[in-house]
Amino acid sequence: MRRRTLALTLPLGLLALAACDSDEPANPSKGTGAPSDVDVDPAPTVVEERADTVDANELRLPLEMTPMIVVDPGWTATPLERDGIFLGYSDAGDRLRFRAVAQDGTLLWQAQRPLSCTGYGLSADPDGTAIAVLADTASEGGAPLATSLTGYDLRTAEVRWGPVEVPGPQAAQGMVYSATEEAPMGSAQTRTALVAGTGEIALTEEELDGGRILAEHGGVVVMIDGDELVALEAADGEQRWRIALPEGLEPERSAIGPRIDPNTGYAVLGDGSGAGTVIDLADGQVIARDADQVAHDHVLDVTVLAAGTTVRGLDPDGSESWRHEDAEQLRFITAGERLAYAQRQEEGTLVVLDTSHGRMVQPYDVDQTGALAVPEIFSADSAAAVDVDGARYLVTTTFDEDYGTR
Repeated sequence: MRRRTLALTLPLGLLALAACDSDEPANPSKGTGAPSDVDVDPAPTVVEERADTVDANELRLPLEMTPMIVVDPGWTATPLERDGIFLGYSDAGDRLRFRAVAQDGTLLWQAQRPLSCTGYGLSADPDGTAIAVLADTASEGGAPLATSLTGYDLRTAEVRWGPVEVPGPQAAQGMVYSATEEAPMGSAQTRTALVAGTGEIALTEEELDGGRILAEHGGVVVMIDGDELVALEAADGEQRWRIALPEGLEPERSAIGPRIDPNTGYAVLGDGSGAGTVIDLADGQVIARDADQVAHDHVLDVTVLAAGTTVRGLDPDGSESWRHEDAEQLRFITAGERLAYAQRQEEGTLVVLDTSHGRMVQPYDVDQTGALAVPEIFSADSAAAVDVDGARYLVTTTFDEDYGTR
């Protein structure tokens, strides 16, 4: 595959910062009137110190998590995670503040971006180093605003490449971008996939004979070629695997989402007409069918699938070990630390299942008061980002030595 530089490196000093994606403002209440001329320095600041500790007595944590130190990275949206490092942002009023936090609670680095630059991602270079990609905007000589990207080493914040210009905002999972359009997720525009380790072009749909780019994950580009699903190494274009599209899927409507598990590479492929198929993006293996979402509990090595009113657990050999049929449609949230979390869409109540048998459980101390902390994303080592009335805290992997005397 040809390697090309997407655009000339943009001189940072000439950046005029404004919204990255007018379709997805960070704070919708601010509309398009969000500040467009705020002077935001995009250079990350390395911190390397413990994030602010939260008094766990003021929270209602799942009991499994109560002995661990909880920190407040200041996130106001669900972060992303890779290799035990969480990256999320907060709305600071006139800008976004991104913060990368290791699962032991160490605040690694922080960086600022304009308010609407919420399109960020995590991936990996061919050596497996985790890469964080943050978006920015640039305008020069009165030209229309352009979206640019910069890649950083997720752990150290070292600049790996960029900024480079891209056609527009993120159009699919991972390092996939297209020009802004009225249709959602760039569905009718030509997509471009990048190499996470260099910022170069990995593949454009213009190079495909009617094929479509569906996602990039960990340095692998997933695309549709005719009636087959294909994975290519982003760095050199080598084919990793090729399988037939699951029966019944329409190639032109197929998509991967809503989230790819960074620790397993499991993703749901569907076309919107019904439940999808779970694919292991590492090797193209079909893990399961009839699922809308997937998560993996690393403690018990159980894969949890959800669709409609049903949540299922799969053993490591892929066999179904349990099934929960709920009375309501469920919004599946996540699984980890021996539990799976979902929310009933009408009642709004939380449904928590143990991932060993699929039984409903009460994981919270009913005698404790305080805001409920609902896990949203786990690392493989069971650190968890939790939603506490809109704020996102991190339950770390660090044991609280004062736990017994709280």
